[in-house]
Amino acid sequence: MKKIFTILFSIFIMISGYSQQFGLGTLLDDSLYANSPVAAPLMRGDYSDLPSSTSLKQYAPTPGNQGLYATCAGWSTAYGGRTILEAIGKDWSQAQIDSNTFSPSFVYNQIRRSSGCNEGTSLVDALDVLKKQGGEKFDDFGYDCARTIKPIDRVKAANYKIIEYREIATSSVKHKERYVKKSLAENRPVVIAFDCPYTFDRVRELWLPDSSDYKVWNRGHAMTVIAYDDNKYGGAFQLLNSWGTRWGNKGLAWIKYSDFDFFCKYAFELIDKSPSSPDSPDLSGTLNFIEMNGSPIVSDFNGKYFVTDKTYPSGTLFELHISNNEPAYVYAFSSDLTYVPYKIFPFNDRMVAYLPYKNNNVAIPDEESYNMLDTVSGPAYYCFLYSKKALNIDSLMNKVEADSGTFWDRITQVLKNDMVAENDIDFSYKNKIVFKAKSKGKSVVPVLVEIKHN
Repeated sequence: MKKIFTILFSIFIMISGYSQQFGLGTLLDDSLYANSPVAAPLMRGDYSDLPSSTSLKQYAPTPGNQGLYATCAGWSTAYGGRTILEAIGKDWSQAQIDSNTFSPSFVYNQIRRSSGCNEGTSLVDALDVLKKQGGEKFDDFGYDCARTIKPIDRVKAANYKIIEYREIATSSVKHKERYVKKSLAENRPVVIAFDCPYTFDRVRELWLPDSSDYKVWNRGHAMTVIAYDDNKYGGAFQLLNSWGTRWGNKGLAWIKYSDFDFFCKYAFELIDKSPSSPDSPDLSGTLNFIEMNGSPIVSDFNGKYFVTDKTYPSGTLFELHISNNEPAYVYAFSSDLTYVPYKIFPFNDRMVAYLPYKNNNVAIPDEESYNMLDTVSGPAYYCFLYSKKALNIDSLMNKVEADSGTFWDRITQVLKNDMVAENDIDFSYKNKIVFKAKSKGKSVVPVLVEIKHN
C-alpha cells in the first residue's frame, strides 16, 4: 500500500509540473550576507549615462549542467563569472573559452559543510574562495563531488585570484537594474542569488512568471548575469544558467527588469585586474569642493599640496565630490591641528575601497548632505590616498596621529616607501583639483587639501 501511495504521489508531482528537474543550492538566509563587502554608492549620473544594451555573451562559456546537485554557487561564480573575466582579459574565442573554464567543484567542495554535493551554500563563501585562493581550471579539477583539495590544486588556483567582489544590490534595494547594468557596462559579470519559482524550470527564451509566483519561495539558485537590453521585452537581463543547454535557449534566458527586481535577492559584481599602458597615467582623479551656494572652493598648489585661496569661517557648509579615472583603491580622512584623523571614505568597514571603473564619482558623505567646518580654529585638512593596492587605512591613520611634524610631514613619513615620486605626478587646479600620475613601481598618490579656517 505504501509503495502504491508513493507511485501515485510521484505521478501527481509530475502532472502538476513541480517535479524536481534541476539542482538549486544557494542559501538565501540574510544572516549569511550580513557582512559581505559592499560597493560604494556612486553619484546618480554614473548610473544614468549608460548604453541601451551591453552583452558579455561572447565571453561566456557554453552553459554547463550541475545536474540535481546543489552546486550552483560554484557554477555561477567560477564556471560563469571567473571564466568570463578571464575571457575578457585574454580576448578568447569561443573554443578557447570552453577549453579554459573554471571548475565549480574547486569552489563548492571547500564551502560545503558535509561530503557530497547535496548541501546548499552561500554566494559569499564561494566568492571568498575566488578572492583568497583563486580558481582552478575545469580540465585540472573537473566536476567531482568526491574530490578533495590538494596543495597542488591551491598552487594552480593562486594564479587566478579575483581582485575584489562587491555586493551591488540586496532584496531591499529597488530598481536593482541600474546597479547591475552599470557593472555589465563596465565589463564586470554579476552573480545573483535568486528565489526560484517552479515555473522557472520551464523557461524557453523569456521567463514570464505566473501571477501566483510573486511570493517568497526560499528556493535559492545562483546564476550569472551576462547582458542587458533596454529595448528587449521592455527591458531585460540575460542569464547564464547551469542547467545544461536543453534548458531555456541553449542554456540562456531573459528576465524582465521588473521580475529581476522581485526575485533577485542578492547581486555581486566580480572584479579582476584592469589592463594599463606603461605610457599612460595609471592613477588619476579629481576633487571638487563646492560651497552650499554653488561656488567652488578654490585652492592653489604650493608644490606639495593644495591650500585654499581664502579663509572660511566655522559652520561653512560644502559639498565634496571625488573621482578616479583609472581603477584604484581610494581612501580619505580629515583632520585639524589636533592631527587626529577621522576617516570619511570608505564610509564603513564593509565598503570596498576599490573603485574599479574608468570613471567613478562619489559624493562624501552623499549627494543630499553637506560637510561642515567645525569650531576648532586653524586649518582643516582633507587627505585623499589613491592607491594601486589595498591599504590598512586604520593602521595608517594611527601612524599619522602618532608621528610628528606638520600634517603633510606625517603623511609623507608614513607613506615614504610607497609614495609615487613628486616628478611623476601632475597636479593642477581647473575649477577643481586634478591630478595624473605614473606610478613607476610605487603605489600611492597622496592628495592633501588645506582649508584655511577661522
